[in-house]
Amino acid sequence: MTTEHTHEHIPEEVYGVLPEEGIVELTDKLTGYMHEIELGGLTDIMGQVLDDFLDQSGGMPKDLKADDAFEQITQNQLAVTLAYHLGRLEGRSPQIVQKMMDEAIEKWGINDLEESAEITDQDLESPKIQVYPRLRRLEYTESPEPNVQLGWETNGESDGTSEAAGSSE
Repeated sequence: MTTEHTHEHIPEEVYGVLPEEGIVELTDKLTGYMHEIELGGLTDIMGQVLDDFLDQSGGMPKDLKADDAFEQITQNQLAVTLAYHLGRLEGRSPQIVQKMMDEAIEKWGINDLEESAEITDQDLESPKIQVYPRLRRLEYTESPEPNVQLGWETNGESDGTSEAAGSSE
């Protein structure tokens, strides 16, 4: 029950999503395993890098004096720290992570993920299945810089005022 995709970096059989109960159970198992094997602490500098990722992606509050700023910061720090450790676990023991994923797929099944970038109100009722995975697949591009040419910026040509000011003829 998988869909065909042109992405080459992930095996085709992994495309699709688990039902909500399946992803919650898999997350709990992976988190429990990370705790069991004690992946070790996070250096202050790596913590700063993760915090900078959060800040650059808009995950840090603008107003640090807001009532919920501390809660928002610590929740986001926990999420990126767990993601960091999951990446370490997958790097160290990819077969264990794959085995847990395979077991979850066998138990819960895998559902096709709609390819549409349009998110409906109905999709919002099950965000773990219909919203978050689709947003993760979107490819974001930077907005092109406007191509505005002012009189003094055109192809190195000038009206003589800016070059004259800097020349010593």
